[in-house]
Amino acid sequence: MELFSEIYSCYYQIVEQILKEAEKNPVTKKHINQICSDMGFAESSLYILPKLLNGEWKLLSSEGDSWRSRTSGLSAMPFTLLQRSWLKSLIQDERFRLFFTEEELQVLEPYVKDAELLWNPGDFRCYDRYEGGDDYTDPAYRQHFRTLLTAIPRRQYVHITYQSMKGNRITHHYLPLKLEYSAKNDRFRLLAVPENERHSIYIRIINLCGITETRLLPQYDREDFDFEKVIRKSYYHEPVRLLIKNRRNALERTMLHFANYEKRTRKIDESTWECLIYYNSSMETELLIEVLSFGPAVQVTGPEHFLAQVRERLKRQMKLLSSTGSSRS
Repeated sequence: MELFSEIYSCYYQIVEQILKEAEKNPVTKKHINQICSDMGFAESSLYILPKLLNGEWKLLSSEGDSWRSRTSGLSAMPFTLLQRSWLKSLIQDERFRLFFTEEELQVLEPYVKDAELLWNPGDFRCYDRYEGGDDYTDPAYRQHFRTLLTAIPRRQYVHITYQSMKGNRITHHYLPLKLEYSAKNDRFRLLAVPENERHSIYIRIINLCGITETRLLPQYDREDFDFEKVIRKSYYHEPVRLLIKNRRNALERTMLHFANYEKRTRKIDESTWECLIYYNSSMETELLIEVLSFGPAVQVTGPEHFLAQVRERLKRQMKLLSSTGSSRS
């Protein structure tokens, strides 16, 4: 189990829970898979199960069709120097800081003050990202972000004023559902529904950089209502279907790259996975560019309208390369 990526991460917590339950009574593969599903991501079991059950991680012993923990008495672990260096590096990222108040960041300071940075934000150059991303240091932007971050888990309505993409000034009461980050645009966007369209399947997508005012309202959504279903209803009926060949660690890279999309992944054979990505029309161009960036490691198998755009993009690219070659000769 890799120290940097696993300790205290989601996968570490999943394995810890499996070991706790397997210490009391033997657990079945179905039960282990359920723990992965409940505590992790859609693809978590694809990574964890083989390593646990095939013995690469020597943490479980087989008992017929069940497994029992080889460990006992799991206890809390202190931060390693590597973890503190990693945390100190993350704190330098202004996007990371958006999720914490200044008081919370000050609490973290003693844990990282004597650690060395693993990297600085300036060490990275993103060549496939649009310029002009959000200004995460802007006090007004940070205040709007914190207001929305407070409202979403509470299901609390928010008074929002923003500038639309057409330049119109819009003021309305919204129920914020979700914050999304676009790596391609280096921007956060809000998914929300207007107060008077509470049960509508039409979701407003608002760029945070366009918001000029946010104010928490006294109204809360009290109904037992699944807002994830509202978001899913805005998706196309057919997801993008990808076949992933696990070359150059393609599976792990694609799962990380498409982490902000809802997806389903299943294993086809020893080196091939099928991944279904669900999205709405506002995400289509961005998703298309992201899929093409993986080259031959990822094959698009549907739907047809998305395939047609892939073919058109590739034809344009080939034409551009051909004309560039001709001009040079």
